[in-house]
Order: sequence, then C-alpha cells, then structure tokens
Amino acid sequence: MITNTNKLKLAKLLAVNAIIFTFFINKSCFAESFSAKRAGQGFTNITQDFTSSLSNPALLPKFDRDDDAFFSLNLGIMGSDKYEVIDNSENIAMNLQQLADDINSLNIDQAISLDDFAHHSDDLNQQVDKIVTDLTAIDQKVVNTQNGINFQVIIPNKYLSFGLFTNQYGRVGGAVDYVETDEILLREAINKGYLDLNDVKSSARGIGYSIVEAGIMTGGSVASNKHYDVNAGMKVKYQRIDLFYNRVNISEFDEDEFDLDNEENLTKKSVTNFDLGLYISWGDERQWHGAIVTNNIMSQQVVHQENNLTFSLETSSTLGFSYQVDWLTVATEIDLTDREHFASLAASKYASVGAEFRAGEDFQLRLGYRADLNDVDANIITAGIGVSPWDVFSVDIAGFIGEKDTYGAAIEFGLKI
Repeated sequence: MITNTNKLKLAKLLAVNAIIFTFFINKSCFAESFSAKRAGQGFTNITQDFTSSLSNPALLPKFDRDDDAFFSLNLGIMGSDKYEVIDNSENIAMNLQQLADDINSLNIDQAISLDDFAHHSDDLNQQVDKIVTDLTAIDQKVVNTQNGINFQVIIPNKYLSFGLFTNQYGRVGGAVDYVETDEILLREAINKGYLDLNDVKSSARGIGYSIVEAGIMTGGSVASNKHYDVNAGMKVKYQRIDLFYNRVNISEFDEDEFDLDNEENLTKKSVTNFDLGLYISWGDERQWHGAIVTNNIMSQQVVHQENNLTFSLETSSTLGFSYQVDWLTVATEIDLTDREHFASLAASKYASVGAEFRAGEDFQLRLGYRADLNDVDANIITAGIGVSPWDVFSVDIAGFIGEKDTYGAAIEFGLKI
C-alpha cells in the first residue's frame, strides 16, 4: 500500500525526471531503459517472446503465425532520495541567505546595547547550528534518478525477422559536499559583522550520463530438431554517449535553476556498436528456455576533460533461464559482468527473478525481485499488470519499490497486427 508520504516522494521523483526528460528532448535524443511488460516481472526479459527483442535480438523469430508486425512505446523512471537531499539543499541555501542578511544588517544598526548584541549573536549562532546540522545530515548522501524511453518496430517472418528501434537509457546523481571549515567561516562572520556567501566552500553537484541508440536488429533460426530450437540475433546501432556535470555553491542551489544541459557542462562521443544474442528452447513442449546476450561488443570510454571524469561502457553479458507454459512464466537472469559506470564510482551488477500469470491472451499479472550483487543500487520489488484485448492492443504498467526509498514506474503501449 502506497502511503501519502510515498506518493509525495514519487511525485518529487517525477518532477526530477521531468527535468531530465527536458534535457534529453532539448538534445534531440531518442530514448528507453525500461520495458514495462518485463519490468513488472523483475526485469527478466531475454528469454521471453519476440516483443522483447530489444533486450535479445535472438527472440525475433519467436512469434506466432498470425503476427505480422509489432509496435511498442515505453516510458520509465526510477529514483531514490532517502535523505531528501534536494529539498534540504534548497532549505540550506535559503537559510544561508537569511543568515547573511541578518549578519550584514548589523552594519547599518545605529545603536545596539551589549545585551541586545549578545542576544542577537546567540540567535545567529543558532542559525549556524541549524545550517551545520542540515549540511552534516546530507553530506555525501546521494539522490539518484534513472529514466528512459524506447520505440521499436518489429517485422517477423519465417526467413529472417528484423526490427528498427530507438533507445535511450540514462542516470543522474546528485550529492552535497560539506566542507567543515564553513562552520568556522560562519561563526567568524558573526563576530566581524559581515558574511560574503561566495566564501562558502560547501557545494552541490550533479553528474550523469545518457546513452542514445538507434539501429536495426535481425534474428533467425540456426538449428531446429525434435529436441531443441536455437536462434541467434544481432543489433547494429548508432550510439551516442553524453556526459554532464555541474557544481554550484550550496548557497546558490535552486532545483529549478540547476543547469545540466548547458553546452559547457557536456561532453559527448558517437560510435557504431553491436549487440549479440543467443536463445535456445527445449523440452517436449518447448517449455524450457535459455539465453545469453552480450551488449556493446565495442567497449567505449568517454572523458569529460574539464572535470576529469571518465565514463566506461564495457562489453557486458547477461544469462537467463525461464519455464513457460500457457498460463505461467517463471524466469531468472543474472549479469555476468558489471554494467556501465563512471570510473570513479562502483558499477551495478544485477540478479533477477520474476513470474507472469496469464488469463488467456487478455490479462497478465506480474511479480518480481531484482538485487544488485555489488550493493550499489537498491534491491527492489516489482509488480505489474498487462491488458491486451484480442492480443492486438496492449497496455502494460509496472511499479517498483525498494531500499533507500526507491520508487519507480513504467508504462508500455503496444500494437500487434
């Protein structure tokens, strides 16, 4: 059950991601990182059907005879702000400005008694106590958001299925760096009767990346007999990696004016890259399924020279298995390698399990769990539903909740003809 407090936190994350989506639109990016259909199922997708080909191109041949084309659009967000870093940072900035006004106003007082001065000084030191306490509480605490969009068109056929896609996935993180000498600065300013906020050393910083892809995927059968079927697939894609970074004095922090899309805060690199997928099904009714996917065959590094940041997009592989019958799918996946990351930060590595319960072709209920084996991201519980009248139109919705006050949602619109 989602409480009013949790609803407010999810709304805050939606607002943060709205800023990030604006950044991507302004940069003319295509996008995705969440498939709502499979996110509700613990983000397990590489052994499913051809509608999940964006995750594994070897699934392209896994279609029904009456499937001629499939279109889908996905939107998704996820984020965490356990320590309310954004709100607290804005409060600190306002409190610093108020402190500066109160200190500097002493210079224009015509007369003040020693008792009044002592009382005023006590009030100012209490303001400093509040600012220092708030800075300490959020020092190095991270607010983290992820978002994405994708669009795919799939044309299956018995010879060589193919599809076109655009895809974006990105992450933005923010943190406050508290410099302890600021407390000394503020208290000395009280004694001097003057405070210049430009002398404050504590800061708020934002760092993130966007990976944009557009390309073609193909897949076909490589072996088939009474015991098993094997498919292989490949994606060829244009890929652009954008890095962005900004740092401001904590006294100047304003969520609405914290600029990440300024050209001087950006660096980017464009390349051609490849993904490979292998899929196998076996059993009397082909109820057992396995797959392995290797993404980004060409490893990339992007350096943000002005801020000495290095982003690594390494070749990564995921292994998955599932059991599928008419009314049920149970699936599990595990990353064999770490995911994309900044060189100075730890990388995530996921293990997932999920299930989908089906009522004919019209309704699906999904549950799942995803853990980060490297303890970087929160472990999350997922749930989702799907409605697909006549197996033609489909709407899928997923929600996520987990540790570190992590919340998220995804939605997918599909059309199968």
